[in-house]
Amino acid sequence: MWLKEFSNALTSELKFATNSLENFCDITDFDFLEEVLNTSLSQIHKEINSSLSSVSSLKMEKFRVKPDEILTKHFCDCCWIQCPFCHAICTNSMMAHTGVEHSVPFHRPYGINGWHRKDTIELCTDFCTSSVASDNAFYPKFDSEETVPFKKYRDGGPKYANWSITPDGSELPYWKWFVCKFQEQLENHYSKKFQCSGEIPSQWRSITKEEAIASLADMFL
Repeated sequence: MWLKEFSNALTSELKFATNSLENFCDITDFDFLEEVLNTSLSQIHKEINSSLSSVSSLKMEKFRVKPDEILTKHFCDCCWIQCPFCHAICTNSMMAHTGVEHSVPFHRPYGINGWHRKDTIELCTDFCTSSVASDNAFYPKFDSEETVPFKKYRDGGPKYANWSITPDGSELPYWKWFVCKFQEQLENHYSKKFQCSGEIPSQWRSITKEEAIASLADMFL
C-alpha cells in the first residue's frame, strides 16, 4: 500500500514504473528506508551536478533551441510577400500558398512606401484599393516608359499578377492618421513631399489617435 501511495505522489515529478520498486515492497522499517533514500539521492545529486559542470556552454549551445527561434518558427512561418504598391504584407498563414493569391484586409497609402509621381517629388496619398478602381495608370518599374492602367494592374508583371486587390475603396483611418502624424519623417526619409497632387487631404488631419487605433480592430473582424 505504501509503495502505491509513494509512486502516485511522485508521478508529476518522476517517471518510473512501480515494478522498478518491487524490491522495496516488503520493507516495514521506514527509518531505514528514509536513510537509504537520502544516501542514494544525495549521491545521485552529486553525480548529476558533476556531469553538468563538465559540459561547456559551447556544447550546450549546439543542442539548445533559442526562445526567439521557437517564436519565429511558430509565428512567422507564413507568407511575407509584400504588396507591390504599398508593401503591406500578405496575411496568408501559409508561406507557400500555391494557387491562392496574395491579399491583405486593408492596404495603405503607397506614399508610405516612397511611391511618387514620376519626374516629381510628390509622394502619393492614394490607397491601392482606390487606385485599382480608378482610370489612372502607373509605371510598373522605376525605369518603365509605358504605363499600365490600375484596373489592369496584373499586366504589370509577376509581382503584380499574383495579388488580389479589391477595388472597393476601403481606406483604414489608421493609415491616414499615420501619414499626418509622421509626415515630416516620411518626407525626410524619401526626400520627397506630400504636396500638389500628393497633398494630404484636410479631413485626414481631423482623425484622432484614439479613432486611428480603434479602426485597427476592423482588421480582425
